Amino acid sequence: MSALSKLLLLAGFAAHAMAITIPVKVGEVGLTFEPNEIRAHKDDVIEFRFYALNHSVVAGNFDEACTPAEEGGFFSGFNFPTARTNPPTANPLVFRVTVTNTHPLPIYCSQNNGQHCKNGMVAVINPSGQRRSLAAYRSLLANAGNATSPLQGVFGGVIAQREDDGSASYSASTTTATATATVTTSAVLNQTVTTTTTTTTTSSTTAATVTQTGAAATSTTAAPASGAGRLAGVPLAGMLLAAAAAVVFV
Repeated sequence: MSALSKLLLLAGFAAHAMAITIPVKVGEVGLTFEPNEIRAHKDDVIEFRFYALNHSVVAGNFDEACTPAEEGGFFSGFNFPTARTNPPTANPLVFRVTVTNTHPLPIYCSQNNGQHCKNGMVAVINPSGQRRSLAAYRSLLANAGNATSPLQGVFGGVIAQREDDGSASYSASTTTATATATVTTSAVLNQTVTTTTTTTTTSSTTAATVTQTGAAATSTTAAPASGAGRLAGVPLAGMLLAAAAAVVFV
């Protein structure tokens, strides 16, 4: 191996070693992602931490709000029902997505009981310029209908047990919403999850693609063409309980 090849190999190892985990709070304060502008580098891991009551995260597109990315992307499913507490506490499960590029990508919550996406529960990974910004995506919400959840269930990321290892160092910023989000306050037991589904095509070549690691693939419904959601260190009993609770906590 030439000296140049060794140098490039070492540089690659160094870049990978510098990858960080970026925590994103989902629904801790009303219908919000915190931060709602996420700066991530290739190989960084975005870890979504879910709060009350029942949220999801979907990779979207800048052409139509509250609809999934046409290719690639990711979807957490409704696997994180969480009781409301004071102070707020996160679900013990998280959804981790490994970043494969730095292209701008909007994300949203597809919970339609309360129209979370339409009411501002959106964020942007690596916003860039005016056309690919959080403000640009929010401008589409006025014409948005019900949010769409991908038909194939969980894909593009890993569901795992949360590791309470302190705060991580990351680069992110938050932009204040121009409208106040509406939070549903009806009795929990009288609510059900409402989602609209559509079929999407996955690809490993688009801006929204992700790299997965962990155990064998498992999906909540029909298996996707590629990038199935995976469960890392999650007890089966816990997942069954989460699935049962998904129709209660919204």
